[in-house]
Amino acid sequence: MSEHSGAPILGTVIIFTSRMEALSTFYQRGLNIGPYHESPKHVGCHVGAVYLGFDQVDDASVAAAKAIGPTLWFTVDDIHATFDRLISLGATVRYPPMEKPHAGFLASLLDPDGNIFGIAQRQNPS
Repeated sequence: MSEHSGAPILGTVIIFTSRMEALSTFYQRGLNIGPYHESPKHVGCHVGAVYLGFDQVDDASVAAAKAIGPTLWFTVDDIHATFDRLISLGATVRYPPMEKPHAGFLASLLDPDGNIFGIAQRQNPS
């Protein structure tokens, strides 16, 4: 089965940190990977087929972010159908499917145990 045959793929892992530049530099130098996208509150790299991102959070949010841990993002063929199915199975909405600059359509949810995860619309190859 190819990765584009309709099966979801793990496409993104986001780590929350109050030291975004230092932590992203640690991973970039340690794994010999370069930045792919940089903005004031986000740095992202590609590690094979997975996008590894670092989101800046303020010091007051660090304990909460560490309790949350990294978030998993799944790339899907139909974000709206997948979103509706997840809601029907007990997920809670953080934010519904919406277009984000430089990222396409994304939605973020909480699973029934309260873990944050996200879904992203698979991009059509150009």
